[in-house]
Amino acid sequence: MADDGGDAPPCDSDYISNLPENVLVTILSLLRLDEAARSTVLSTRWRHLFPYTLLDFRAYAPGRDVVAAVNTILAALPAARVRSFRTGLLYFPPEDDPSVEAWLRDLAGRGVKELSLSFRERWQKIPASLFACTSLKRLHASSCTFPDATQAPAPLAALTEIDLFGVNISEESLGALLSRCTALEHLRMRSMGWCHRIHVRSESLKTLCGCGDFDELLIEHAPNLEQVYGNYMYMRSTHLKVAHAPKLEFLGYLGMSFDTIEIGQSVFTEDDFDIKTLMPSLKTLAIELSYTSEGYINWFMQLLKLFPCLETLYIRSDNWSKVRAAAPGSWDVLRSVPCIDNHLERVVFEVYRGHEWQRVMAKFLHGRARFLKAMEFHCQGDKGCSELLGEEWVREQQELLCLDSRASLDARFLFFKGALVNNHHDVSHQEWYKRKYYHYLYNV
Repeated sequence: MADDGGDAPPCDSDYISNLPENVLVTILSLLRLDEAARSTVLSTRWRHLFPYTLLDFRAYAPGRDVVAAVNTILAALPAARVRSFRTGLLYFPPEDDPSVEAWLRDLAGRGVKELSLSFRERWQKIPASLFACTSLKRLHASSCTFPDATQAPAPLAALTEIDLFGVNISEESLGALLSRCTALEHLRMRSMGWCHRIHVRSESLKTLCGCGDFDELLIEHAPNLEQVYGNYMYMRSTHLKVAHAPKLEFLGYLGMSFDTIEIGQSVFTEDDFDIKTLMPSLKTLAIELSYTSEGYINWFMQLLKLFPCLETLYIRSDNWSKVRAAAPGSWDVLRSVPCIDNHLERVVFEVYRGHEWQRVMAKFLHGRARFLKAMEFHCQGDKGCSELLGEEWVREQQELLCLDSRASLDARFLFFKGALVNNHHDVSHQEWYKRKYYHYLYNV
């Protein structure tokens, strides 16, 4: 006898309307702005649900007048809460400037906590009414011009995170943000315009990261700063000065191209090393080693003296040009380097090609580092990512590296398939990245 399905609803039942309200709100929030608004004609229940989609407001309707749509919705629902507000490649002509200015004032009254403002052209300005959003905690802005923070009537006192990409901002305005946003903990900057000198005075800032597309970084007073990271900072003749950052634990990428590195009263240039004060707080250092430059070994050894308690060292080298011979120099140095002898636990060769200078450097480090736990080799052939290196090549490298001569018998030597990803430091704290990190090990 055929099963009649029991209490199953008839085939013409409206399955979507039978869903719980929280599920329906999630579905509506994934629609384009205009599509979600049109759903209100379906029933009184859907009309009741639409205001909840504004909790995470996505102002995105390709091919339509977004400015007019947002104006209409905000005016029609004056009591709806807005927790976050996002735009997608927003473009508006000058005559719409007052409307967008009014958006932010309206959102400020609704207690908005997160803004993501993405524009189509850098010349388009974020309205100064941004500074009325006193409840704002996270701000992301891209492809636009930032308003003058020096003229803001009041600081964004609740703001904890700023992410700027392709933004024009003056040095004075950035300095005002850093000093006046008293809860700011994380600042990320990439592909910036106008701002070539960064002056940090902040009681709250913990992380400062980006591309490193600036000429001078002065950390004058940052008592809670823990990380300073510029992925390509070494590609410019940067002047770095760290005057007061007693909790700084991560610094990179430093390179021989730097005009000057000042740590406290220590002054460090390519040719002159005047070491007077040290930074014992630093636990992780990332460097670009210009192995073709004369004196690169001495530069490296002197740099490590500044950080006597260093535990993790990332080593990057030229990984896109043709293979070149290393500059002459010897790793047979007798002088002691405190961090290598007493603290170094992890060394990461971000692009390991098995060149002689890399092998000699690795042997020097594992032969001295008594507390070494892991040395990582992220392997890539001279032809780039397209060249696959086999396990036989890895076994040959293991022999050439003389791993049996290591100072720490507990040290592990890990060989990875492919170079370390460029955004490693941006995502290394993410659980998904931690889970997959060791999936690409050579099985040797």
